[in-house]
Amino acid sequence: MRTRFDIAAMILVSCISAFCTSYTTYAQEKETITPYIALVAPLSGPLSEFGWSMLRAGRMRLDEEKEQRQQDGIAVKLLALDDKGDTVEALQLTRTVTGYQSVVAVIGHLTTTCTLAALPVYNSSQLIHISPIAAGEDLEHITAPFTFRTILSEGSQAMSLADYIHRKTDVKKVAVIHGNTPLGNLLKDSFIRKGEDRGLSTEIIGVTGNSLAEVSEATKRVVTMKPGAVFLAVRAEPAAAIVRELPQGIDRPLIFGTYRLVSEEFLHLSGTSSQGVLAAHPCVWSSDFKRGMAVKSRYEREFKHAMDWVAIQTYDAVDLLLWAIKREGAHAPSIRTALLTIDSRARARPGLAGPIYFDASGSLAREVSVAVYTDSGWVLRDD
Repeated sequence: MRTRFDIAAMILVSCISAFCTSYTTYAQEKETITPYIALVAPLSGPLSEFGWSMLRAGRMRLDEEKEQRQQDGIAVKLLALDDKGDTVEALQLTRTVTGYQSVVAVIGHLTTTCTLAALPVYNSSQLIHISPIAAGEDLEHITAPFTFRTILSEGSQAMSLADYIHRKTDVKKVAVIHGNTPLGNLLKDSFIRKGEDRGLSTEIIGVTGNSLAEVSEATKRVVTMKPGAVFLAVRAEPAAAIVRELPQGIDRPLIFGTYRLVSEEFLHLSGTSSQGVLAAHPCVWSSDFKRGMAVKSRYEREFKHAMDWVAIQTYDAVDLLLWAIKREGAHAPSIRTALLTIDSRARARPGLAGPIYFDASGSLAREVSVAVYTDSGWVLRDD
């Protein structure tokens, strides 16, 4: 059953056309245009569960701002757009939304493919674009001065995990199990490059499919080489099969993986064997993080849904834009000026998912957070 918010949001989405057609008349009648943040996400289709997580979080942060705003503050509104998780739809919406003067920034999209399709249009139009969810490595190689990414790329996660193993464990040898796919090879190469730089010894094990024979062979090789850790650069299904096959107890190596191991699919397939798995986690905090716990409690009380990492990332993205607008004004160049100032940890903006600051290309610059899976779910490693 949808909440009243869900119904209201659907009405908002359905009214976008009316908003667009009436905008010119409205602008002529009003001397001051209300600034909008457009949130583009799959609100229908197979990925809609995640799109609604984004929309609920964005709406809640705007509602909080409305309650806190002083009388002379800038009123910012949210415009919801449904890209259905489809690149053609995403590109069409992008071309539409960049035509409206009242839209000062965009948050989206959920997938890397939709983001890649939309990103050049946002930047050629000089519209501020915050990308909080898509983690594909291809996004790192596009010159996009008006795009700011608040999530680590796949390759950055792999490199951060290699660095974490070097700094936080006594492991010297790591087995790298990778799929023979572009992503699998990227993760393998990124991990090995950083690992070798940190003095780690790595052994490579390729897995081309999901067959039991391949999984069994990979597991046997791990047992034979006795590494201190395993880095999984494979899809959820073979990763779960490998985790189930590896020894338990004191003979079990540390098992590491990227955000992909945070997925419900991996946890379901691996069962109780997922206990003790360590993963890069986009949004996890300790129980003494009072602000995070308060926001999470309010979200779950209001919407009757768990506040997942997609919602947390979106909440942070809206919060970041509200700060920039409050600081410099509701215009794309001004917002960009504000965002460019947070270029180091010392100047970072506090986010629920961690401090937000950017490198010269607009990518998130902080190190990855590492969490371990326990009976209580994912728990932040504070070592």
